[in-house]
Amino acid sequence: MILKKYPASLKRISLKGAVQINKNSYFVLKDAKGKTFLNTGQDERLQKYLVRSMIALNPRITRLLKKYRIKPFIHTKTLKELAYGHMNETCNIAVGVYSVLQESLNMDIDKTTLKEASMLHDLGKVLIPSKIINKPAKLNIKEREIMNIHSILGYELLKTQSLSPQTLELVKYHHQNLKHSGYPALNNEKISSSIGIQIVSISDKYSALREARVYRKRLSRLDALLILYKEVREGKILPEVFNALVKYAQKYDK
Repeated sequence: MILKKYPASLKRISLKGAVQINKNSYFVLKDAKGKTFLNTGQDERLQKYLVRSMIALNPRITRLLKKYRIKPFIHTKTLKELAYGHMNETCNIAVGVYSVLQESLNMDIDKTTLKEASMLHDLGKVLIPSKIINKPAKLNIKEREIMNIHSILGYELLKTQSLSPQTLELVKYHHQNLKHSGYPALNNEKISSSIGIQIVSISDKYSALREARVYRKRLSRLDALLILYKEVREGKILPEVFNALVKYAQKYDK
């Protein structure tokens, strides 16, 4: 497997997954000759090709965009920022939480799957209008509704590629919780990787709270943990998963 930045040809390149090497995230791609290579996610030409091919393979994506009146524009800058920032950091946190979580809880989730899903969980935001993602104020009801479909869009994009059902499940439901009050709504579906969803979800939230956003300053470690502890008290997060996050944060998030 090699690191390739600019493929000679974009024909029939597909996404096979994602890996992390020395705490840096890479997309795992396969070219027309069947060779596997790594890419950092900074090549906008390649990004556009991949996302367009995913959209072409899944008509449901176009229907979703039309339903929410979203122009089919690929926001490559968003994906570049996510790949090097939030998605990569979410993966670091998820691996840290997994490593300190008691074995009886994490035995049902594969570490490789967890890493892959956490690196890809926000891919759907590449289709969310940047004026919503970068709005320097609270989103209104309509904007929040559009923002919330990013997990379904990510799932629909990725299911056209060679990814495992477990990875797809974690991407789709990374905003769900133990009370089933998150999104997308559960329609009598059984989430088989619930502990994995818990880990990706809490890692995603903690990473976001510790980042500066256009609408707020970066929160301190304590303030971020206190916000998440409220969700523990509300029954949305397993105490054991939260405690694992605390152990990780105390050791690595200075």
